[in-house]
Amino acid sequence: MKPFSNKSLVVFIIFAFIVVSIYLPACKKDSSADDLIQKNEALQGGENGTINMQNSNSFAQPIPSMLTADVLNFKVGRSFFHTSWVTAPASTNAVDGVGPLFNAISCNSCHIEDGRGRTPFSSDEQLSSVLIRLSIAGNDEHGGPKPVPDLGLQFRNRSTINAEPDGNVFVDYTDKVIAYADGTSVTLRVPKYRFENLRGGHPINFLFSPRIAPQVVGMGLLEAISESTILSFVDENDKNKDGISGRANYVWDYENNKTVLGRFGWKANEPSVRQQVAGALSGDMGITSPIFTKENLSGKQFDLYGGLATGSNAPGEVELPEPFFTHTVFYTEALAVPQRRNWTDATVKRGKQLFLDISCGKCHIPQIKTSNFAKLPLLSNQIIHPYTDLLLHDMGIDLADNRPDYLATGTEWRTPPLWGIGLANLVNKTQGLFLMHDGRARSIEEAILWHGGEADNSKKAFMKLSATDRDAVIKFVNDL
Repeated sequence: MKPFSNKSLVVFIIFAFIVVSIYLPACKKDSSADDLIQKNEALQGGENGTINMQNSNSFAQPIPSMLTADVLNFKVGRSFFHTSWVTAPASTNAVDGVGPLFNAISCNSCHIEDGRGRTPFSSDEQLSSVLIRLSIAGNDEHGGPKPVPDLGLQFRNRSTINAEPDGNVFVDYTDKVIAYADGTSVTLRVPKYRFENLRGGHPINFLFSPRIAPQVVGMGLLEAISESTILSFVDENDKNKDGISGRANYVWDYENNKTVLGRFGWKANEPSVRQQVAGALSGDMGITSPIFTKENLSGKQFDLYGGLATGSNAPGEVELPEPFFTHTVFYTEALAVPQRRNWTDATVKRGKQLFLDISCGKCHIPQIKTSNFAKLPLLSNQIIHPYTDLLLHDMGIDLADNRPDYLATGTEWRTPPLWGIGLANLVNKTQGLFLMHDGRARSIEEAILWHGGEADNSKKAFMKLSATDRDAVIKFVNDL
């Protein structure tokens, strides 16, 4: 081998310098990439859909960087979301027309500060932000639940002064103790619902399903997820043999007169934020809108109350007309998701790994990318962390309502998003989280222990963890 010449040595040194110069920034870039991954994980609603706020208003903020006109529309929608509706006719003709049968007088009275509802504090307190879906065996003309004659699809326990409610509904709880192998235990509460004073002595011969009002942050981001992305999570026949399937619900789109993918509601029984809002206005408050233009009355209800005054200001006009209805929908779509608080904490990181190890992430999917979203372009192509697949899963007999809803069976529920769960107490200003479809679980731990069916193996794996590891999982979920 010939020795290096001076020229060769210089060339070699220059080459080595270039290699090192390229390599060192690459190393630095890798480190920055790790930091970026952590930062992106903190931005649960993506770069455009996340706000950094930790107080009782954390769920009520618009996505940042909206145009001035959008901010104004957001504020108009917020006013209708928070305004209490009154009986028609009234001196204020902008927000009259509630009822004649209803459960609430405002969106905010159930979705407290855009958060979740609560269960009654005592057995003699009627349900307020938990509603009761009704049906009888069979399907309607669109494949959905079949209404109960004279009651419809929802039990309304309130009415205007010139009407009579469907009746009263209460919930009683009994204790169920779950023991861990280490000798510690958790007490769950098992709900039992009772109906009293039904109008005209109506028999209790119907299927029913309690549904607590969920928090509404990130709704637009969930709508911005493409249908193909959601369907990619489906494993209806459990081809990978992991015990977890996941099915899509297909529901009726009333505005477009066709069957489409469902993604909202506890059974994924609503196709869009727009129809979800219209359905809540109609069923919960008795307010007509451009989608549901007639009073929500069925059978004898219509005979009794169909002739009462409405809040319409002109013949053929609905009680919440355009553009105010669309502004209310926009408000619901444009609510930002709060940023995580302790994503770099070592225990939280360990909790996330355990969460994934016991397969919780197979339904509560950690990361999804939104598609192009023309309705709200700022929400397009965002890397989000909703921890849901928006699919139906069999959750076992203990959580069953035994009431089908389109393709959803009586044991299936949509995976609820977990983002924002750690701030729910702060927003609601209550002790207890009121989790699961009926609010029975008062903590993250209780909610985990209610899981069954497809999630039974994950629950059992959680129960086998040490107390320290269980606490880490809970700490992680509480950071979302």
